[in-house]
Amino acid sequence: MGGDYRPSEGLAAAPRVDRGARRTDNGKVSAKVQVDCPCCKTKLVVDAATGTILSEERPKADPTATFEQAMTDVKSGPARREDAFSKAFDRTRNLDDLLQKKFEEARRKAASDPAPKPKNPLDFD
Repeated sequence: MGGDYRPSEGLAAAPRVDRGARRTDNGKVSAKVQVDCPCCKTKLVVDAATGTILSEERPKADPTATFEQAMTDVKSGPARREDAFSKAFDRTRNLDDLLQKKFEEARRKAASDPAPKPKNPLDFD
């Protein structure tokens, strides 16, 4: 894992899509997505169609790291965890508002375009 996590970098990594995407026999585009983990700096190449990890490249350990640097990383752990928790909590709070707005919009759309009630197939007899 790593003590090189920087909260200012954010939690989401921007995926990069491979421009060499090819069409498969069934006509679907087989694209590769490269994801860089902001926490441990691991680079993953993921197949966009299946979600399967195709390759993984972990960063090499820093041989010049000292014990003091490692202790600093360990001691900063609680602050990093608290920061990550507060960001996740804020996203969850905003998610509730977003879902409520989407629900109201779907309700308004359903009310303005009433579809006939589907007939029960067992009532045809």
